[in-house]
Amino acid sequence: MKKIAIKYGFLMFAGFTLFFLLMHLLGHSRNFNLRIFNGVIHIGLITLAIKEYRKANPDNISNYLSGVALGMYASLIGVVGFTIFMAFYLIGDADFMHYIQNAVPIGEYLNPITASLYILVEGVAVGLIGSYLVTRLVDMNLAKDGTWGPYHK
Repeated sequence: MKKIAIKYGFLMFAGFTLFFLLMHLLGHSRNFNLRIFNGVIHIGLITLAIKEYRKANPDNISNYLSGVALGMYASLIGVVGFTIFMAFYLIGDADFMHYIQNAVPIGEYLNPITASLYILVEGVAVGLIGSYLVTRLVDMNLAKDGTWGPYHK
């Protein structure tokens, strides 16, 4: 389970980072609505991780905890890595940090660390809820396809 979580956690971190840098280079990093695509990256990679784990370990049927734990483990690797990246990025790009402070109602209380912590909280929430939902969907689809064979109860 750890190898799968680490693999997809680093892919998640790379996806978040590359997406942010690409949007920044294209001049779209100030569009906060593009965060939805981080959710697509996040849920997509959680889905791939849980599918890979379930196919490798079909004996974990009806054990939602293992799927949620895998999704959270991968999410934490990706989100914590991206949080650290963003903290350093916001420290280095004072203009972007100033823009964020002026754009949000609680901007006067934000600094690079607290702004990055919002990313962490949002990522953990998406990871927890997404891992649970994806685990249920993956298990349901594997059972329907007969992929589990004799293990299906």
